[in-house]
Amino acid sequence: MDQRRRYKTYIHGFDENISGGVPQGSVVLVAGTAGTMKSSMAYYMLHHNSSKESVRGLYVSLEQGRSSLLRQMINLGFTDGQVNVDVLDLGMLRLKTETNDWMETFRYAIEEAKKRGGYELLVIDSLGALNLIARFKEPREDVFRLFEWLKSLELTTFIISEMPVGVYSYYGGETVDFLADGILHLKMVEVGETDIQRRLRCVKMRETDHSSSYYSFYFKEKGFFVTRAISDF
Repeated sequence: MDQRRRYKTYIHGFDENISGGVPQGSVVLVAGTAGTMKSSMAYYMLHHNSSKESVRGLYVSLEQGRSSLLRQMINLGFTDGQVNVDVLDLGMLRLKTETNDWMETFRYAIEEAKKRGGYELLVIDSLGALNLIARFKEPREDVFRLFEWLKSLELTTFIISEMPVGVYSYYGGETVDFLADGILHLKMVEVGETDIQRRLRCVKMRETDHSSSYYSFYFKEKGFFVTRAISDF
């Protein structure tokens, strides 16, 4: 029987619905529209695994600057003024460096960071920015190679995917959805005439007995929580 480690999300009420956490070595999409707190949730998972389990995490930002991201997380109370998650600002590197092969630069930066930091958890923010960098010519093959490379580094990876508002067919794209080991979907739902509620669902998680239901997802007192979703009607 596979006894791979599982990394907790530390979202109160959620881990018990995904067999205790995310299987080690998985590549997981964190998908949702703007404002659903995708980046905050991903950083939160790194922060709590670091502070509670001494698991080292690396947050790779391809768009938002490091100082801006850290201010946001400090304001949410995730760092208490102390940075215990390393942030690699590749967005700044994109502005300062001219290269014809950004994927090579991207891989080199993460490999070198992994060697120095001994990270187990990785967040890539975001898939859209990565697509701009990679310019994949054969998406299915190129994404497959990317995911296999991440797994070869013995990293458990969360890739943030910005979804359009309205009707959607995929969470990160047909190829990405198929190849991803897991998909966590965040969305906004109108409840009644005036209220908006965030919801979280585990769409898929390989090697995991998980609930497929949406849960109400909210932030309170420096923590994320889920409860059974309030009816839309």
